[in-house]
Amino acid sequence: MSKVCAALLILMLTSTVCYGAASEDISVYVRKDVFEAHMRRIDDKLDMILEAQKEMQEELKSQRRDLNELARAISILSTRVDGLEARMGDLRNDIYLGLVILGIVVGLPAVQKMLQNRASNQPSITLEDVRRLIQEELRKTASV
Repeated sequence: MSKVCAALLILMLTSTVCYGAASEDISVYVRKDVFEAHMRRIDDKLDMILEAQKEMQEELKSQRRDLNELARAISILSTRVDGLEARMGDLRNDIYLGLVILGIVVGLPAVQKMLQNRASNQPSITLEDVRRLIQEELRKTASV
């Protein structure tokens, strides 16, 4: 009987140890060589990602340099356009001034002629005409 009890005891101890060490889902546990292979792949992918990130940073830096150069070129062009606008404004004012002077030159003879016609149409009364008119009036009133 003691042999049966000892066999039962050994059977129970080994079954519980095995039950505690084993899982029902065998896919949860991985062998060491499989784990190391997965870790190498992960490390390789991480290295590739880091290299790609460095390349992207270099590309971003070159794009920033290009953008800075473009910004400088645009600012230079902007100042040139501003100068051109100022010159165009001056030219426009000069053209307007020239047109005004041309209008005055063309219109001046017409204004002079108008003033001469106005002066010649107005009757000019002299002192002698006033005396003559007064004497005529006196004669008319005396004869009446």
